[in-house]
Amino acid sequence: MEARGLTKTYVMGDQTVHALRGVSLDIEEGDFVAIMGASGSGKSTLMNILGCLDQPTHGVYRLAGEAVEVMTPDQLASVRNRRIGFVFQQFNLLPRTSALENVELPMVYAGVSVQERRAKAQAALQRVGLAERGDHTPSELSGGQQQRVAIARALVNHPQLILADEPTGALDSQTSEDIMRLLTELNAQGMTVVLVTHESDIAAWARRKLVFRDGQIVEDVANAGRTLSAAGPPQGARAPSGGSAAHAVASVGASQMAALRSALQALAANSLRSMLTMLGIIIGVAAVITMVAVGNGATQRVEAQMKGLGSNIMLVLPGGVSQAGVRLGAQTRQRLTEDDAQAIQTDIPEVQVVAPTSRTSGQLVFGNTNWGTSIIGVTNEYLEARDWPLASGRLFDAGELAGSAKVAWIGATAARELFGDQDPVDQTIRVRNIPMAVVGVLAVKGQNSMGQDQDDTIMIPLSTLRNRIWGGDATSRLKRVSAISVKVRDGESMQAVEEDIKDLLRQRFKVQAGGEDPFQVRNLTEILQAQEESSRIMTLLLAAVAGISLIIGGIGIMNIMLVSVTERTREIGLRMAVGARGRDILAQFLIEAVTLSLIGGAIGVVLGAAATWGVGHFAGWQVSLSMGSVLLAVGFSGFVGVFFGYYPAHRASKLLPIQALRYE
Repeated sequence: MEARGLTKTYVMGDQTVHALRGVSLDIEEGDFVAIMGASGSGKSTLMNILGCLDQPTHGVYRLAGEAVEVMTPDQLASVRNRRIGFVFQQFNLLPRTSALENVELPMVYAGVSVQERRAKAQAALQRVGLAERGDHTPSELSGGQQQRVAIARALVNHPQLILADEPTGALDSQTSEDIMRLLTELNAQGMTVVLVTHESDIAAWARRKLVFRDGQIVEDVANAGRTLSAAGPPQGARAPSGGSAAHAVASVGASQMAALRSALQALAANSLRSMLTMLGIIIGVAAVITMVAVGNGATQRVEAQMKGLGSNIMLVLPGGVSQAGVRLGAQTRQRLTEDDAQAIQTDIPEVQVVAPTSRTSGQLVFGNTNWGTSIIGVTNEYLEARDWPLASGRLFDAGELAGSAKVAWIGATAARELFGDQDPVDQTIRVRNIPMAVVGVLAVKGQNSMGQDQDDTIMIPLSTLRNRIWGGDATSRLKRVSAISVKVRDGESMQAVEEDIKDLLRQRFKVQAGGEDPFQVRNLTEILQAQEESSRIMTLLLAAVAGISLIIGGIGIMNIMLVSVTERTREIGLRMAVGARGRDILAQFLIEAVTLSLIGGAIGVVLGAAATWGVGHFAGWQVSLSMGSVLLAVGFSGFVGVFFGYYPAHRASKLLPIQALRYE
C-alpha cells in the first residue's frame, strides 16, 4: 500500500473537521502494522481509506500498484471482495443468519457456487475453531466466538490484506489474546495485517507501530523483538478481477438466490409486519379475481344469449299507428302477414331465410300430468333462422305444414315436466284439448336476454295454430303473423339489410314520406353485442376499482421497504464491505419487495377463488374464473412490488459503504 498526501475533510454544519492532514506511508506485503492514537486522531479514517470503504478528499492511494481513486464503485467492490478481509470491533454479523451463512457472504458476491462456498465456509470455521457452531446464529454465540466468525468471514476469500478495526475492543483479556494469536498466525502465513487499536498491549503484537495525533502520523517505529519481513502472499491468494464481466456473470445467480433466501428470512423475522403490509395486496388480488370472474360470467351469459338467438338475426314486429303524434289503441296496430315474409325472402337477396311465427299459450296434457307453456306456430325455416336444431325426431313435412297437421316439437323444459325420463317422440299429448303427436324434441337453448326459459315451449305448424288453435278466424284467413324472424347471410351488412327491409315494408304498407313506420325492425345481434360490450366495460371498471387496493398495497410495500432500508443500513454497509456492488444491493431489496408482493398475490388468489365460488354458489350468479385473470392479478401484484419497491432499493444501493457502516 502506497499513500501520498492523504487528506480527509468533513463538513459538519458550519464547521470543517480535518480528519487526515497530508498522511503519507508505505505498507509492504506481509507486514503486520498497528495504528494507534486517541479517539478522533484519524486512525479509523485512514483504515477506511486503506480498505477502499472511503475516498480521500485529496491525495493518492495505490493498492497493489493500482490507483484506487480512479476506480469505479464496482471495481472498488471487487477489490474489497477479493483482496481485503475486514474484522470489525462490533463484529457486524447478520443477525438472522447462521455463522456458516455469515462466513459464506463474501463468496456470494464472488460468484462461488453453493456447494463450493459451503465447503469453504466450513473449512474457515474449522480454522478458527468453530466447526461445531456453524448452525448457530450470532445471538447464540459469545463475543469471542462472534469475532472468530468475523475473522473466518474475512479469510474465506483468501485475501491478501486483513484490516482489523479494534478487533478486541469488546472482548475480555483472554479472548483478546486468542484473537491476536490467530491474527499473528495469519500474518506468519503471509497475510498483510493492519490493526487499529488504542491499547498498547494489543499493538505490541505487531511488527510495526504507527501513532496518530490530529490527523497526522507522529510516530512510525518497529516493535522491539519483531523483525519486518515479507513472507510473500498467502497460499491460494488471488488477484482481483476489477469487476470483470466474468465475475459479474458468475455472481448473478448465486447472489440472487442468496437475496431470495435473505428476503424470506427478513419476512419471517417480521411476520406480523409483513402480513399487515401484504394485506392491501391480498385484498386487491382477491377483489380483482372475484370482480373479473363475475364480469366474465356476465359476458358469457350474454354470449350464450346471442347463441340462443342465432347469428345474424333480425326480428320484424308489427307497430302501432299514431295520429297527430298520439299512438292509437291496440286495435289499430298494423299486422304482418306471411305474404310480407315471402316478399322479404324474395326481394332481398342478402336474406338467407325468413321465418314467420305466431304465438299464444295454453295447457299441455300427457296422462295425468299437465303443464302450461307457450305455443308457437312456425315453419321449418324457424329452426334454421334461430340456429336451433332438434335433439331427436324429425322436421315437419310439406303436407303437415300446409294441411294443419296435429304434430309438434316440444322444448326440453316442457318435455321434462310432462314426460320425466321418458322419450317424448311418437307420444301423443293434448294441446288445448287437441291431440297432437310429438315428432321432435328441441335441443336445449337456455334463457334469453330477458331471463325467460326458451326451452319451456311447444312448436306446431303455423297453419295448425291458425286453423285448429285459433279456429280459422279473420286473423287466420289473412295469414297474419305476430313476428317475422330474418336471418342475414354471413358477410352481409346487417345495417344495410335492415334498411332494405324497412324500405320494402314501407312500400307494402304505403307509408308516405316522413310518416311513421307501422312496424319495428330489431337487430337483436346489435342489442346483445351492446350488452356484451357493456358487460366488458363493467368488468374493466370493477377490476380497476379492485386494482386500487393493489395500488394502496404497493404504497404500503414502499413504506415498509423504506423502513427496512433504514433499519438495515449497517447490514447494507457490511454487504458492501465484503464485496456487494450497488446492483447487488438493489437486487437484494427489490427481490424482498417483489417476494412480499407475490406472496400476498398468492394468498389473494386463494381468497379470490374462494370468494368467486361463494358468489356463484350462494348468490346464484354466473361466474367464470379464468387462468388469465389469475395470471393478470398475480402479474400486476408483481409489477406493484417492482414499481413501489424500486425507490427504496435504489436508495439503498446508493449508500456509501462507510456511511452505512457508521449509521446508528
